[in-house]
Amino acid sequence: METLLLVIALFLFAGLTLNCLHLAFTKSLGWGFLCLLFPPAWLTFYGFNWRDYRVQGVAHLVSLAAFVLFSALYIRANPFIFDGHALAPVRDWVAPAFGQSPLEFSAPVFASDYDIKRVDADARYSYGRYSGKDLQFQQVVLSNGVLRFKQLETQEPVELVIDLSHYDIEQAGGLGMDVTPDSQVVPVVHVMTFQNNSAVPVVESYDRGYWLELIVDRIGTGRYEGQVKLKLPDGRKSYLAGMFSATDKDLMWEFDEVKRSYDSNDTIEYITEQYLVNNLGSSLDEVVDFNGTFFQTNLENSTGHTNVRISMVDGSTHNIAIELFKNDQGWVVERSPVRDLISALQTIQEQPPAAISSKPVLVQTRTFSADEVDELVGLNVTIVTRDGKTREGLLDSVDRYNVSLVTYLGGGEVAMMVRRREVKEVRLKD
Repeated sequence: METLLLVIALFLFAGLTLNCLHLAFTKSLGWGFLCLLFPPAWLTFYGFNWRDYRVQGVAHLVSLAAFVLFSALYIRANPFIFDGHALAPVRDWVAPAFGQSPLEFSAPVFASDYDIKRVDADARYSYGRYSGKDLQFQQVVLSNGVLRFKQLETQEPVELVIDLSHYDIEQAGGLGMDVTPDSQVVPVVHVMTFQNNSAVPVVESYDRGYWLELIVDRIGTGRYEGQVKLKLPDGRKSYLAGMFSATDKDLMWEFDEVKRSYDSNDTIEYITEQYLVNNLGSSLDEVVDFNGTFFQTNLENSTGHTNVRISMVDGSTHNIAIELFKNDQGWVVERSPVRDLISALQTIQEQPPAAISSKPVLVQTRTFSADEVDELVGLNVTIVTRDGKTREGLLDSVDRYNVSLVTYLGGGEVAMMVRRREVKEVRLKD
């Protein structure tokens, strides 16, 4: 098709050009030789004789534009026939992807260390910038090898995800990583933007070409601390930086209680587990696992669902489907009868095991790092120091260097001072 259009445009342009020369020589010998030797003079010739030759002039200019356009289409459709040809430079200009010299791309622009340090002093959380907006990430989760930085209580939150599934952080106890734009084996970075009018986030992924400095240390069971500096090559100087504390469960805690209104699969599973413990009591041996957990908050009523497998003290196992909904207090389990749950209870009541030793079903110990001890003032805690010793008492006050505990004995009280830098972890007492 490109060849046919080019041939038609060529014949049309050639015919109108010959007619233009004929008209010029007819007008005068000077006009004829001027148009023959200097083709741009055609415009001047048509300008001086517009009344007589305006149809010829318009047709001639249109045929020239068509010839140039179809020539470009032909070159782009057949770029390789110009290799080693005198018209190769024209091909390189019209179709640069097929040129003999490689394409030159402008170097990516990254955020500078000055841009990052400029807000470092005022940042309480991991902070960053994306799409020209300043961000703070209040929730960090490291679960199944995926490190997620999440915004909370934001109209259109941004979630930044670093895929570390190829690195066994739990076994190694930590991870140190230094990635440059030239690195070949790098983790994939995803940036997800959640919009109010859509249930599906907008995702941008980067599998190369970025800067990343990442340190992760495991400080306890399911608890991590680390530092991150990520610079993205998106042309908008986007970055993520700062210190962070992460857990392996996407739960929001308010002192010693899980915030039931927080939307996450882990919240759904935690509330479901509490529901089973409260309703089955000592008949429940353990909650084995969850699968198919999901929730939605985009419809008029927010709902959740999970499939849970439990084992009873008589050795039987049951798969139970649990439905949840969200009210003003947060996520709660549907109160409608659950057939599988009732069946499990009836089995225990009709055929009780010979001897059942009661044991705690749900034991959870909340631990905090030295950086989080400010949140625990006024609570009974146990402080574990780096030399393995423990201190118990009421957390009275915290300053930059020391932590003060108070223990009540009889009618008096005993105050203890612990250096903050010696604190390894802080545990809440029941």
